[in-house]
Amino acid sequence: MTDMDSGHPNPPNSAPQRGIEIRPIPYKPSSYRRRPSSGPRRMIQAVLLILFLVLAGSVWHILTVRQVSVMIEPTPERLSISGRWPGLRIGQNHLLRPGNYLLKAQKQGYRDLETTLFVGTEKNQELRLTMEKLPGRLVVTAHDANQGDRAIVGAEVLLDGRPVGITPATVSDALPGLRRLIVKGERYKPLEVDVEVHGMGTLQNLDLPLVPGWAGVRIHSIPEGAKVFLDGKGVGETPLFLDLVEGSYSLKVVMDRYKPATVPLQVKANQPLTLEPIRLIPAEGFLLLRTDPSGAAVTLRGEYAGKTPVEISLAPDEKHPLRVSKPGYEDLLREFSLAPGERKEVPLIMTPRKGVVHFKVDPPDALLLIDGKPFGVVPKMLELLAVEQDLEIKKEGYESFLTRITPRPGFPQELLVALKKSPPPQERLPGEIKTTGGYTLRLIRPSAYTMGSSRRDQGRRSNETLRKIVLRRSFYMGVREVTNKEFRAAFPDHDSGSLNGHSLNKDDQPVVRVSWEQAALFCNWLSARESLAPVYVKRGDRLVASDPLGPGYRLPTEAEWEYCARLGAKGTFQKFPWGEAFPPEPGSANIADLSSKDLIGDYVEAYNDGYPVSAAPGSFRPNGSGIHDMAGNVSEWCHDYYAIYPQEPERTQEDPSGPAEGRHRVVRGSSYKHGSISALRGAYRDYSESRREDLGFRVCRYGDDSTSEKR
Repeated sequence: MTDMDSGHPNPPNSAPQRGIEIRPIPYKPSSYRRRPSSGPRRMIQAVLLILFLVLAGSVWHILTVRQVSVMIEPTPERLSISGRWPGLRIGQNHLLRPGNYLLKAQKQGYRDLETTLFVGTEKNQELRLTMEKLPGRLVVTAHDANQGDRAIVGAEVLLDGRPVGITPATVSDALPGLRRLIVKGERYKPLEVDVEVHGMGTLQNLDLPLVPGWAGVRIHSIPEGAKVFLDGKGVGETPLFLDLVEGSYSLKVVMDRYKPATVPLQVKANQPLTLEPIRLIPAEGFLLLRTDPSGAAVTLRGEYAGKTPVEISLAPDEKHPLRVSKPGYEDLLREFSLAPGERKEVPLIMTPRKGVVHFKVDPPDALLLIDGKPFGVVPKMLELLAVEQDLEIKKEGYESFLTRITPRPGFPQELLVALKKSPPPQERLPGEIKTTGGYTLRLIRPSAYTMGSSRRDQGRRSNETLRKIVLRRSFYMGVREVTNKEFRAAFPDHDSGSLNGHSLNKDDQPVVRVSWEQAALFCNWLSARESLAPVYVKRGDRLVASDPLGPGYRLPTEAEWEYCARLGAKGTFQKFPWGEAFPPEPGSANIADLSSKDLIGDYVEAYNDGYPVSAAPGSFRPNGSGIHDMAGNVSEWCHDYYAIYPQEPERTQEDPSGPAEGRHRVVRGSSYKHGSISALRGAYRDYSESRREDLGFRVCRYGDDSTSEKR
């Protein structure tokens, strides 16, 4: 039972009380009303709020997104676009809010694409991208184009000009696309090909044929066994096979006792070549002839071959007749035959031909000189070689006697000489004189000599005939040519001009562009300053030499000029003003040489005097007579008229001064424009007044005040 009195149940653990009436109480609703729980309600509200916000955000997002069309070539396998705002992809189109996004694309065989995507405010936007292929891999090998199974190892491989290895070469980073591949193998022609590299990491094998850059060459000779030289380098003996790289070669085949054969050789790659047999010609033999005495002339089949000692080449296995001759000696006739390439030396003794000369000399103890060499007291009889010889008989206190004689075998000759006593010392002439202007002349005491040159002399001209000359009168010869300064003292307006930009008009250069009359008037001008009778006088409208010649200044005669040009230091006469050899020694003369090769066509290659045109007179050493520039510098006027003299070996002329009349004057010596050997020796020239661009002169006069006889 429940204790209802108190309105409360019985307390716990209390025993029920008996005798208590329990009465029901009528139900009366309380005024308190129980409310339902608030948790579900709040959740519903939150969900509704979220739905509202999502809906509002979606509306807002739809209203603010932009349509971006992303086209990637090729189509990637994976594509992602991430950023602050999510996007929605519909095919190739993406709905994205404005801003920056990170785009990533991936595809097998291509490099990963990663780029920043900027979305602007435009409604529709387009983005085009291309994915880059991965490099490809190449394996490059090479083989001989003629032998497919012959691999070529070590050939250089270049890809787009960049070295990438040697065959067999593996290229792991070959960029995709059309590439230039070059393979260079030693002694092979370079191969250039275009290769389409697939890329994407794929492997391509390339086996390329290389064409040989050489050719096989077969060389034969007749006879075989000859040594072969290629561009000067020995490569073997015939018969010979060579592999030669394409190009041009000089092939030389040499064999003892045969002439070397040189063949130009053109080799083309990969084109084998067999040469025609090279036929070797037997070599010439060489004969060295020596004679006692030396200087004998040798002729081979009538052709001049030189003077002994001389080496002569002879065709092998043939008989060759030779003649050896020397003035004053018996001719020798010999016949020689030589084997191919044989060298033989032959000494020959020549038999002299002599003639007898008888002498009757007063005074009897006079001394004799033969060709300038002392002999001793003049003998009564002398046996001499049958050649032309210069004899001088002299004694102190007497004037020397000079003559030239040719002894004749079997025909004795007699020479009668009476020496004249020398003039007293007070009448002797000075060795040098000077003009009032300081021009120096040297005394020349001449003797007999032979003018001109032998037909055997190289460069000899047809008008250089041999003539016996005796110059009886002493004369003074100008030691050098007249200068511009000296000439302008008489002719102030004279201009020597220039040659191709090189001046000829300096004060210390020799005067040129002078006519013969101007040179003669200058001589008269010098004579007048010293009160000497002029040598040249007017005859009508012409200037001519007085007859007889007076003691005044004049131009040298041709005979005087050549005497001074050829007189050596020891009194002997020589071929050239400087001696016997050509070309001259350095410092001998100003001639047409290397320094003037740009001005003239004909010059001496083995000589260089350093002067393109004329030099100051006296710049080079004098000759044996103490005179400068008898060869070279400028050509010089002579006193004489020009004429061709007949060959008269027996006639002797005394103090010749040329013909009385003529059209042109004689010019001697050589100028900067003439370099021939004959010009250097002082050959005759025939000049008209219209050709005097390189003509100068020097001054001369007799050594005493007497006059010459008319000739």
